[in-house]
Amino acid sequence: MSRSGTSRPLSEVLEALIDRMNMRDRFDEAAVVDTWRELAGPSAGDVMGGAWVRDRTLFVRITSAAHRQEMHLNRSRWRDRLNERLGSARIEEIVFR
Repeated sequence: MSRSGTSRPLSEVLEALIDRMNMRDRFDEAAVVDTWRELAGPSAGDVMGGAWVRDRTLFVRITSAAHRQEMHLNRSRWRDRLNERLGSARIEEIVFR
């Protein structure tokens, strides 16, 4: 129950707690990386080393030069698909390393 005596959905309480603890950015970054992994698919797991977000840029470590080049050439399409899946334009650029 809230202080006013009315109940609120748990999701609303958790969202407020995340915002109060200034953790929204960290949760959003984790959502981006998880969504990227889903979008890239299980076969990408063989050549992907890791992924992280910094300043609206998704960095993805690719262990295969051939795959890295292919991913780089299609990065705008990957970005558009990722943002579409996320429901907002959270990522401005994808860098494959």
